[in-house]
Amino acid sequence: MTIDAQFLFDNQLIAAVENVIKNSKYELLLISPFIDLDKRMRDALTQKINKPDFKLRVLFGKNENNIYKSIKKDSLDFLKKFPDIEIRYNERLHAKFFLNDTHFILTSLNLYDYSLANNIESGILVRHTARGIFGKAMDSANNLISEGVSTVKANVLGIENIEEDPTIKFYNIFEGSDLKFKAVPVLKNKKGIFNGMVGAKEIEVTTILVDELTICLSPNEENKKPSENYSNTTQENLQSISENFKIPKNNSVTTERKNLSASKIAKLMGIDQVDFIELMENEGYIMDYKITDFGKANGLELKNYMGREYIAYPDDLEPIKKYRN
Repeated sequence: MTIDAQFLFDNQLIAAVENVIKNSKYELLLISPFIDLDKRMRDALTQKINKPDFKLRVLFGKNENNIYKSIKKDSLDFLKKFPDIEIRYNERLHAKFFLNDTHFILTSLNLYDYSLANNIESGILVRHTARGIFGKAMDSANNLISEGVSTVKANVLGIENIEEDPTIKFYNIFEGSDLKFKAVPVLKNKKGIFNGMVGAKEIEVTTILVDELTICLSPNEENKKPSENYSNTTQENLQSISENFKIPKNNSVTTERKNLSASKIAKLMGIDQVDFIELMENEGYIMDYKITDFGKANGLELKNYMGREYIAYPDDLEPIKKYRN
């Protein structure tokens, strides 16, 4: 039996995962229910963090009530530094799959420090010829698989249907999972010649489009819940609560105009953050992830969180009030 693949165990597997990360040029998909990045994996990822044309996609799972049991907070904070990143969540996730521009690894190994150091793990490394795995414009399924992958599918994975190619299957799983964090870079042209290239790009600013992770409970707060007894809270506490929870209209408390993140505004409106961003674009408040003159005139502003800029929206914009009413 001829198999165009390499079987990996223990240290050999860990080295291969590290190489998949290091050798990723434009795209990297990391699927692991549990994530606790050790120094080797962080160092490999750090090499990519300032590349303007590099896309990082991460999928984790389990522990919906406290995600920090599935992804360590320091690892999450590290991943959120990437300028072009999506982090998604799937409570049913058990598979582990790591994909770059040319290779993928299907394995038992979580990206978890304990697993890397203590467990007996195995996996299979396969070369593929996928183009634009994260792009949605794919010419045909035949362009997404190589002869080697077809051999592995038929002989090892027992898959003969092209539609069940692992690269496509895991991409679809990723796209179908809950979007928890999304950041995109705004690029500008470099001046002069850089590394022999004319018109090279650099990152001007990073815009956070979706962030449902900063409101998750920290490990020390998982048993704490917001007070439901509004009558015993102070005016200051009520205003803080109102940022995350819609206060009933008949509540006697009045609050000043607030500029809130897209995630908080979308929650108040009861819509998805992506839909909110689209609404703001359609209404002319933002364009290409930047505030328009119309938006500035209506109170939109740039704010900074953990070194990352994001657009803050007044909570009394007319489109917002229509949804809330």
